[in-house]
Amino acid sequence: MQTVTGKTYFKVPHFETIRDLIRYSTEKYGDLAAYRYHEKPGGPDIIQTYRDFSQAIDETGTGLVRLGFKDQHVVVVGENSYEWAVANTAIVNGVGVTVPLDKQLPLSEVINLTVRGKAVVFIYHPKHHDIAKAVSEVNSTVRSFICMKRGVIEPELQAKDPRFTDLDNVRAIGREALAAGDKSFIEASIDPDKMSSLLFTSGTTAMSKGVMLCHRNITHNVFAVMSSIQLKPGDRALSVLPLHHTFENTVGMYMMLGYGLNVCFTDGLRYLVDNMKEWKINIILAVPLLFENIYHAVQKKLEKSGKLALVNKMRKIAKVLNLFGIDIRRKLFKQIHEGVGGNLKLCVSGAAAIDKEIAQFFNEIGIDFWPGYGLTETSPVISANNSFNQAYGSVGNPLATIEVAIDTDSNEPGAIGEILSRSPSNMLGYYENPEATAEVLTADGWVRTGDIGCLDKKGNIYITGRLKSMIVLPNGKKAFPEEIEFFVNRIPGVKESLVWGDEVSRDQVDICAKVVVSDDLLPEALIGQPDKISAHVAEQIKLINQEMPAYKAIRYFIWTSQELIKTTTLKVKRPEEAKVIKALLAENNTSMRVLTGKHINT
Repeated sequence: MQTVTGKTYFKVPHFETIRDLIRYSTEKYGDLAAYRYHEKPGGPDIIQTYRDFSQAIDETGTGLVRLGFKDQHVVVVGENSYEWAVANTAIVNGVGVTVPLDKQLPLSEVINLTVRGKAVVFIYHPKHHDIAKAVSEVNSTVRSFICMKRGVIEPELQAKDPRFTDLDNVRAIGREALAAGDKSFIEASIDPDKMSSLLFTSGTTAMSKGVMLCHRNITHNVFAVMSSIQLKPGDRALSVLPLHHTFENTVGMYMMLGYGLNVCFTDGLRYLVDNMKEWKINIILAVPLLFENIYHAVQKKLEKSGKLALVNKMRKIAKVLNLFGIDIRRKLFKQIHEGVGGNLKLCVSGAAAIDKEIAQFFNEIGIDFWPGYGLTETSPVISANNSFNQAYGSVGNPLATIEVAIDTDSNEPGAIGEILSRSPSNMLGYYENPEATAEVLTADGWVRTGDIGCLDKKGNIYITGRLKSMIVLPNGKKAFPEEIEFFVNRIPGVKESLVWGDEVSRDQVDICAKVVVSDDLLPEALIGQPDKISAHVAEQIKLINQEMPAYKAIRYFIWTSQELIKTTTLKVKRPEEAKVIKALLAENNTSMRVLTGKHINT
């Protein structure tokens, strides 16, 4: 087994609990803006300082305790908002266990996960009001339904079901209790090793697992990230990823607050550039798809203006000058910077692999771009590139104090095996599922990630695929869809792809691909020409096959203009896509061999 441990680059505070982190930030950055947002897109800025945030947490937490919810499980669901951050932090800082749910879950899964999570309180965003009402009709265990905004709950509903109230009312109860000297919340004992967050992984209700995290898991991960990167108080970070996702929760919220940053809630993806310009955003944490879209939009604009070749030459010049300490990137590429807001200086990409050309592009025009890696089970960040170590194509070194291992018998750099991670960030286990926990957590403290990869000589981690999606061929050879998809996604006009093994018979497995084509990315001569698009993709796949071992060659492909099915963090749902493809073949009584090259509408 090969192992590597992350380095510490910066000396930073190490908090035992999230409450310690909030109190440290309030004392250090009290009157700085902690949160900035609009009530409606384009509306006036609403600013909440660190002191405001701390007070809101204390009032909410005290109110929930006064209402009898001490040591209970509380669902939090809805859009990213200041109220979401207040509620979630209040719950973990002295009330009980937070159960954040994916805002895009269908009603049936919200109902089931509320039961599985043993929640007795349901805090929700106004957009989830109808879902909250539906849950209330079938779940008598939930003792309170709390809307994050006032003026949403109908008077007749409140009269009929007094369980419905709003967060302002809860805060008012807490404020009154605090004024009377109630310290039950602000002095509550917090066990840093006891479950404080229960996060359900993506998947169907029956398949999803509840990841149990404690304060120590999260605060250690905050410490590990802060030890690897340095940010300035007052910098502005745009909150794009959903807050129920561990990356946004741990890094996009708590790590940002630890540094005294201003977290800005986007009005929505279509307002992304407007928000970046208006708020002079410095930092974005997001998934690769968002950065890919920005990259492709910039490339297309440069191509149309005839400046692409010039910019690529200037990138090389700027790179050489930078080696001699002459950094003129922001001046050279001023127009590109203005197109993405004008103040962006750091992008951190997580959740999936990203083309190294995209990372190089951002870095070479003067925007630090650091791909990273992690899992919900590791709270979540395991590794990332940083200003001291940038290895294109990798997800960087492990963070400070985090150990990473490759499960292989070889000692040679580049040997492939399952990636394992060990640190205080590792989860407590899966909720009420000891069998699944034993499959992932080893007796000596390693988390089996399910990802396959390798280490280079400098300890950088390279991910080649997922164990679960691995294609095993009849001759025993193995192919990873993600590795092949990487090349397919570089075809001009291709937005994304899905590769799988089609088991034709016991002795034959054909590697197939579903290719998503976008008019925004296609060469203009191909737009609206299905036959030409098919020929174009076929020719490009032929070239890809020539560069790969024969056993990894794509035999058949279909193409579509419809996006693949994804989670809220934009990861492709492979099992659901497999069902769609299987249904398509069955419905048409056909095979991939017959359909290859065809345009489909699903």
